[in-house]
Amino acid sequence: MRYGVISDVHANLHALEAALRVLAKAGVDEYLCAGDLVGYGPMPNECVAAVAELGARCVVGNHDLIALGQLTEERCSDLARKSLAWTRDELSSASRSFLEVLPRVIVAPGGVVVGHGSLDDPQQYVRDAAERMAQLRILERRHEAARVLVLGHTHRRVAHGQLVGTLRPGPGGSVTLEPGGRHLLNPGSVGQSRQRTARSRFMILDIEQSCARFYGVRYDVAACRRALRQRGLAPWSSHVKPRPLRDRAGALLRTATAR
Repeated sequence: MRYGVISDVHANLHALEAALRVLAKAGVDEYLCAGDLVGYGPMPNECVAAVAELGARCVVGNHDLIALGQLTEERCSDLARKSLAWTRDELSSASRSFLEVLPRVIVAPGGVVVGHGSLDDPQQYVRDAAERMAQLRILERRHEAARVLVLGHTHRRVAHGQLVGTLRPGPGGSVTLEPGGRHLLNPGSVGQSRQRTARSRFMILDIEQSCARFYGVRYDVAACRRALRQRGLAPWSSHVKPRPLRDRAGALLRTATAR
């Protein structure tokens, strides 16, 4: 079984189409989606329809839930609030119907469990090694047969093994999943890159070969920004560049809060 794994599409159809072209050419067997189909981007209905057409095994993300009125905006940035207000008005009845029935956690064939933020909270950021290990312990208790946990939400690609810790992708973006342990994988974000370079990021998970390959491919960023402007949305919302001082301050605050 080879899964095409996507997450955090965020209504960016240009980035989604770029990812799906690569995955289709690679010949994956099925698709997994770790949520957040909408929010930030200019084409929520088109992205929901594209994921629905794939027949993807999909969970609901926090932006999806907020757009449906099932979560509050209290944890959202101003940018997210403004885009979600527009998204709520823009969503078609078909898109709402699709999003409303998505579960928060799914179990897929091959021992794969998928959530959005964490196994308990679609809004929780699982960012560091301790948080990843905590999720893998929960996975072990609740899903004894599962070997892989796929999460999204952070917009950062991650491979973390229960026995070996963080795994660094080798040439071509591949990591080998160590036998006998469980692994947490995050494919990164298809539609809202938070790295220095705007890319559509996703992953292929090969169960038989016990490996995952991470991708970051170019897409038509300029066309996406034009679509954002046409809809009165912030043109930079499809690519949020990292700011080292802000990110470092946030990490220190999280560490202090956890003590």
